[in-house]
Amino acid sequence: MESILNEKQRQLWMLMQKINRCWYEGRPAKLADFFHDEIVFNTPDFRHQVRGREPCIRSYAGFMDSSRILLYKENNPVVQVFRNTAIVAYDFEMKYEQNNVTYHETGTDIFVFEQEKEQWKAVWRVMSNIKNVT
Repeated sequence: MESILNEKQRQLWMLMQKINRCWYEGRPAKLADFFHDEIVFNTPDFRHQVRGREPCIRSYAGFMDSSRILLYKENNPVVQVFRNTAIVAYDFEMKYEQNNVTYHETGTDIFVFEQEKEQWKAVWRVMSNIKNVT
């Protein structure tokens, strides 16, 4: 799929990959460059939300403080652009360790971006189809 993305879609996919590298390489504070002030993270069941740039960054930092990433892969990007709004969705596979327990999950990560003054900022996120791999 990545090879058939147009230039704007490719730029957004590359932005998404930069965002992911920030957290899994242990630089969650750098996410501030990519998140809107009022970004919202939704839980997969949509029952809870984390609102605001700093709380969302802290959610990544908290995960990384208690986890060791063993594997992280992204594939099957789907990028849709509508004027100043874009949706980036992709499948992921992640294996990580917390408290000496190894977890192996797959799922879909979905981000919504808004373009402000030629810069795209993430405004909304949800992870779905989370499955434990045995």
